[in-house]
Amino acid sequence: MRRTLVLVALALVAQVARAQSEVPPRRKGPLLAWLKAGTYRASYAAEPAVHVSSSGAHGMNVRTFYDPILADDLRAGRTVFHKGAAMVKELYFGGTQQVIGYSVMTKVRRRSGAAGRGWLFYETLDGTNRGLPVCTGCHRSGVDYLRSGFRP
Repeated sequence: MRRTLVLVALALVAQVARAQSEVPPRRKGPLLAWLKAGTYRASYAAEPAVHVSSSGAHGMNVRTFYDPILADDLRAGRTVFHKGAAMVKELYFGGTQQVIGYSVMTKVRRRSGAAGRGWLFYETLDGTNRGLPVCTGCHRSGVDYLRSGFRP
């Protein structure tokens, strides 16, 4: 019995550590390196293909990847996502082959708040960040600030 409890505890610790390693880094330098390495592609659920952006705010063509936390929340039909839920949107602009930039949103607090302060928004083409007010203006119309209709 004790051995079983130890094994279950170790499995839970490993699962939590793996989930935390899949959350995008918060600091700009490590985040850019993580994005350029394509780290998210190994464990995130991807939209089937590059497609025309529904809003145009991120250029013409995009493809979004959902971390396991967000994918599980979406599959469960949650309308308030767990802390650690994240997505990466690859920006292609007019093409469909070369990634030109990235948009990332990560839930950093349990509650999103009226102004979206529970989310970290990041968008880059050249290593600079578009700020929170720019993103929340559109994203507040989504389900817990997520506007995508794709469901893994």
